[in-house]
Amino acid sequence: MWLITLKGAVAHRLRYGMTALAVLIGVAFIAGTLILTDTIHATFNSIYDQVYQSTGAVVRAEQSFQPTTNFTHQRQRIDASLATTVAKAPGVKAVATEIDGYAQLVGRNGKVIGSSSSGPPTLGLAWINNAALDPLRLLPGGHPPRTSSQVVIDEHSADVGNFRVGDSVKVLTQVPPAIYTIVGIATWGTASSPLGATITAFDPITAARVLGQPGKVDQIEVQGQPGVSQASLVRDVQSVIHNPSLEVVSGQSVTQEGQNAAGQAMSAFNSFLLVFAAVALLVAAFLIFNTFSIIVTQRTRELALLRAVGASRSQVTGSVIGEALVVGLVASAAGLGAGLALALGLRAGLNALGLAIPSTGLVVSLRTVLVAMLVGTAITIASAVIPGRRAARVPPIVAMRGEAPTPEPLTFRRLRRGIRWTIIGVVLVVVGTFFHTSNNLVVVVAGAFFVLVGLRRLGPVVSRPIIAVLGAPFARRGATGQLARENAMRNVSRTTTTAASLMIGVALMSVMAIFASSIKASTDAAIASTMKADFVISSGSTPASANGLSPSIEQSLAALPQVSTLTGVRSSDAQIYGTTTTVYASDLTKTDALFDLGAQQGSIASISPTGVAISRQAATQHHLHLGSPVYITFPATGRKSFTVQDIYASNQYVGDYELTLAAATANFSLNLDYQIYLKLAPGVTSSAGRSAIERVLAPYPNATLMNEAQFKAQQSQSVNTIVNLSYALLIFTIVIALIGIANTLALSIYERIRELGLLRAVGMTRGQLRSTVRVEALIISVLGVLEGLVLGLILGVAYVRALNSQGVTHLSVPVLELLILAVVAALAGGAAAGPPARRAAHLNVLEAVTTE
Repeated sequence: MWLITLKGAVAHRLRYGMTALAVLIGVAFIAGTLILTDTIHATFNSIYDQVYQSTGAVVRAEQSFQPTTNFTHQRQRIDASLATTVAKAPGVKAVATEIDGYAQLVGRNGKVIGSSSSGPPTLGLAWINNAALDPLRLLPGGHPPRTSSQVVIDEHSADVGNFRVGDSVKVLTQVPPAIYTIVGIATWGTASSPLGATITAFDPITAARVLGQPGKVDQIEVQGQPGVSQASLVRDVQSVIHNPSLEVVSGQSVTQEGQNAAGQAMSAFNSFLLVFAAVALLVAAFLIFNTFSIIVTQRTRELALLRAVGASRSQVTGSVIGEALVVGLVASAAGLGAGLALALGLRAGLNALGLAIPSTGLVVSLRTVLVAMLVGTAITIASAVIPGRRAARVPPIVAMRGEAPTPEPLTFRRLRRGIRWTIIGVVLVVVGTFFHTSNNLVVVVAGAFFVLVGLRRLGPVVSRPIIAVLGAPFARRGATGQLARENAMRNVSRTTTTAASLMIGVALMSVMAIFASSIKASTDAAIASTMKADFVISSGSTPASANGLSPSIEQSLAALPQVSTLTGVRSSDAQIYGTTTTVYASDLTKTDALFDLGAQQGSIASISPTGVAISRQAATQHHLHLGSPVYITFPATGRKSFTVQDIYASNQYVGDYELTLAAATANFSLNLDYQIYLKLAPGVTSSAGRSAIERVLAPYPNATLMNEAQFKAQQSQSVNTIVNLSYALLIFTIVIALIGIANTLALSIYERIRELGLLRAVGMTRGQLRSTVRVEALIISVLGVLEGLVLGLILGVAYVRALNSQGVTHLSVPVLELLILAVVAALAGGAAAGPPARRAAHLNVLEAVTTE
C-alpha cells in the first residue's frame, strides 16, 4: 500500500501542486518568524555576554515591577557617593557609576534621528572610564568625552546622520537643547547599536545635569578581583550596604535581564506575524480539504478497484492520508526554505523601520525545523482525514459499474451539527457584544470561531439559493452563463468550500476596516468633545515611553503673552488593582480650562499632591467614591497611597487616573512631557498664536505644533500604519483563496473532460468555453465575497462593541472601502480562472470525448 500511495502522490503531483503552494505560504510565515526570533536572540545573547563579561555585580534601587521594555532604568536613583563605599568592599577591583536618560540627536537636515512613536529608544549615557565595565567600544580615531561640550555617539546614528568625528551635533535632553562636538563614534558591544537605539554618551558631570540629577546615579557596576566568583562578590558588596531599599545582583542576572529585554522588544511583532501565519494555514486547510475531496471523488473507480482486489477500508484511508503526508512533508520542507528568505526580508524591513538588527548569519534551530514540518504536515493530514474516510466507504461494486462521481449528499446529521455550532457562535457573539464579561473580546473571538465552523457545515444549504440568484444574470445572457451557473450548483458543497477560503480573507479585512474606521471616529469624537485647547504640541511619543519634550518648552511658552493657559502632560506605567495601566499627570489647576471632562464630583483644580482624580468608569469598576484610598505602585518608588478627590465623567482622552505634577516629580521615572496643551489669550488670532509658538519651538525639532484638525489627522495616521501592515499580511490569505479557486476549477475541468469535449464537439467555441469557466469562477468569488462581507460586518460590529470600555465608543462602517474591497476581491477571483479556462479551451476534442 505504501508503494501505491507514493505512486498516487507522484501521479497526481500536478493536482497537488497548488495545494502544496498554499501550505508553503503558511509554513513560510511560521518558519520566517521563528528564524528571525532565534537570530535576534542568539545575536543579542552573544552581545550581552560580551558587554557584561567583566561586570560581577550591580548595585541599584529595588523595583516594584518591570513595566515596559525600553532599555532605560525605571528605578529610583541612588546617591553617587555610595560608589566610594562599594569600592572598599572585599573582593572589589573597580566600580563605575551609570547614568542614563533621554537624549535625541538632531540630523543635519534639522530632523531628529530615531522615531519617538514606534522606533527604538533614544538613549543618553554617562561615559564610563573603565573599558571593562563600559558597554561602548570606541572606534579608531576617537576619544571619550572630556568636557561638557563633547559627546560620543553610536555607529548606527553616525551612519544615519552622516556624522564623523569632529562634527557638531544638536542634542535634545531634559534641559534646553545644546550643540556638542562629536569626539568619538562607538559600537555597543559588537553591534552598531542595540536594536537601532540612538546612543549619546556625555562626560559623567554633564550626564548628571542633562539626563538625571546631580549627585545621583542609576546604578553602580562592580568588577571583582581575579578569582572572586560573582556570588561571593554579591555577598561582599551586600556586607557594606545597609540600605533595605537597595539590591545587589550578579552580573549574570543583569545579562539575563538584558537578553530578555531584547527578546521582549520583538515579542509583539513575532506574535503579530504568527497570528497571520495561523490565518494563512486556516485558509490553506480549506484548499487542502477541497483538493483531496475532489481527487477522491475523481478516483472513485480506482479506489473501488483497490477494495475489489482485497484492500481494507483502513488501507484505503491510509493511502489517501499517506498521499497527504507526502504533500505535507514536501510543502513544509519548501516552506522552511522560503522561511529563510522571508526572515531576510523581515530583517530588512525592520532595519528600514529603524530597528537595526546586526547582520549575522540566520539561526535555524531544531525547534524551528520541527515546528514548521509538524505544523504544515499536520494541517495537510488533518484536512485529508475526512476525504480519506469517505474514500474508504466506496463499495467495490462501483469499480464494476464505472459510475460517475456524485457529490456528497447533505445529511441531517451534518445540518444538525451546523445549526448547533452556529447557534453557539451567535450566542457568544451576542454576549460579548451586549453584555459585560471579564473579557468581551475573547468571547467575541470564540463566537466567531463557532460561527465559522457552523457556516462551513451549513454552507451547502445556505449557498444553493444564493448561487442561483448570483448566476441568474449570467444565465439570462446565454448558454455560457447557464452552464456556469449549473456547474457552480452541481456540487454546491465543493463550491461553498472553495468560496469559504475567500470568505475568511474578506471577512478579516472587513473587520480590520471597521475596526480602524471606528477607532478613528472614536478618537475624533473624543478630541472634539474633550479638548478645549487651541493647540497641542506633541513629541510623537507614546504614553509612558522614554521619550518626550523638555519641561523647558513649557516654561518658555508660559512667558508668551499670546498664551493664556497651558499644561504639559506626563505619564508613567503603574500597577493599580493588580493591572498595569497608564497614569497621567498635569497642572490640574488648568484642566478645566483645557479639557471638558463632563460632570464632576469634587474639584479637580484643588487636588493635593496626595490626591488623585479618577474617571467614573474606574470608580464604578472598583467601587470608589470621594475619599476612597487608591494604591498606585510605581516602578521607581513602589506602592503609594492616594485619596480620590475628584471623579470626572469622560475618560475618552484623558485616561482613568490623573495626578498632580508634584506627584509625578516624586514618583515618575522620567519627568518629560509627552504632550503640551495650550489656549490662546483672548483676542489673539490662530495665525498670530501659531507664529509666536513656532518661534519658541524652533530649537526643538521633536516638537510638533497642531491644531485640532491636525491632531486628529496625526492620531489617525498611527492607526493607519498598523492597519496597512495588517492589510499587507492579509493579502496572503486572499492569494491562498485565489489559488484555491484556480485549483478547484482546474480539478473540476479534469473531472469534466469528456463533458467539455462533447460541448466542443456540438459547436461550442473555445471563447465560449473560456467564458463558461471564468463566469463560474466569478460566481464562486462573489459568493465568497458576499459571505465574507456579511460575516465581517457582524463580527466587526461585535468587535467594536466589545472594545467599548477601552475607548472605542463610536461604530463606523467604511462603506466605500468595503465596496472597493468586494469588487477587487471578486474580480481577482474571476482572474484566477485564467489558466484553467485556457486549459479547458485547448482540450483535444477527440481525446476528451473518448475519456472514460
